[in-house]
Amino acid sequence: MTDISPLSAYSDKVQSGLLQPDEGQAAAISQLDHLFHALATGDQMSRPNGFGQLFSKLRKPASSSPKGLYLFGGVGRGKTMLMDIFAEATTKLATEKPSSAHIRSQRFHFHDFMVSAQNAIQNARQTGCDDPIETAADKLIAAGPVICFDEMEIRDIADAMIIRRLFQALWDRGMVLITTSNRPPDMLYLDGLHRDRFLPFIDDLKTKLDVHEIGSGQDWRKAFLQSVSGWHIQSGPDDKTAQHALDQIFGTLGGDAGVTTEVMRFAGRELRFDKVAGDVVDTCFSSLCDQPLGVRDYLAVADRFSGLILRDIPILDDARQNEARRFMWLIDALYDRGRFMLASADAQVETLYRGDRWAFEFDRTVSRLQEMARLRGLRFET
Repeated sequence: MTDISPLSAYSDKVQSGLLQPDEGQAAAISQLDHLFHALATGDQMSRPNGFGQLFSKLRKPASSSPKGLYLFGGVGRGKTMLMDIFAEATTKLATEKPSSAHIRSQRFHFHDFMVSAQNAIQNARQTGCDDPIETAADKLIAAGPVICFDEMEIRDIADAMIIRRLFQALWDRGMVLITTSNRPPDMLYLDGLHRDRFLPFIDDLKTKLDVHEIGSGQDWRKAFLQSVSGWHIQSGPDDKTAQHALDQIFGTLGGDAGVTTEVMRFAGRELRFDKVAGDVVDTCFSSLCDQPLGVRDYLAVADRFSGLILRDIPILDDARQNEARRFMWLIDALYDRGRFMLASADAQVETLYRGDRWAFEFDRTVSRLQEMARLRGLRFET
């Protein structure tokens, strides 16, 4: 069988020139490769049986289940790319080698997983289950015990209050967790409400997972962003120059991640994104600012994506005061979460707003857009 290990896949990318040699990434992929082989050669891990919840509290992970892995490091260090390589390798192995079906992996952004978990718990409550968290854990692990997260970050107290019980239930069912984060475990939910109740979960992470920092190195994404314009002026909706430039930028930022469609749900509403590649989304102004979204919705978008390409921003005036307000909320959310944005628009940033209603407030939006661009080295001239 062809070598499909994470280390082999990473080495192929370096040798082909798709990636530049990077000591920090090489050390991290070695950790993932070690875990891959531990999973591939281990005995079948425990997983939910046909008796469902009846014996859920009695199920414990098999003794052969290896520890998971917690990878953390700065923005642009390739955490998503490394996780993609690992998840693809486990999927290939489970597909090509029937005896390895027990290492089926699930790939999530952490925010998406917690939304699914909260929904599963709520559904279990509504159907009168004795222990909704145990029922939700059965459902969440059913597609595979190897669970891969991007960007573990706790900001919502609702997540913080259930996460330990939920994850303990998943570990009891044989979960092997691999996660990335911008910060070490001890910095999760820092200054959060009732953080003392969250601290035992940090201890769980450090017990159940090996913690590895991706060493410092070049921020490849920042290096690319420094070479492009972040604000593209368009002469009209049929202006192909700006659109073509953003097409190329999206293709580079997405790397070799496949372009997918994704739906986010907010309090019964759905927001569909047709162009998602890894942690970058390419969408238009009207999809985000013409519908009745609120501050929490935009924070959820910023939690999900590291970068946003926003197309066709119109000139904003008092006739578009609602859309302008939502745009300001969006920028506040991106700024608060340390995200970046590239855009095409009908005017320069400083002259984009031409109304009276939000003139004072929009000055802060302009400042935040400029600061976000400065931090990433983006140019705002076309």
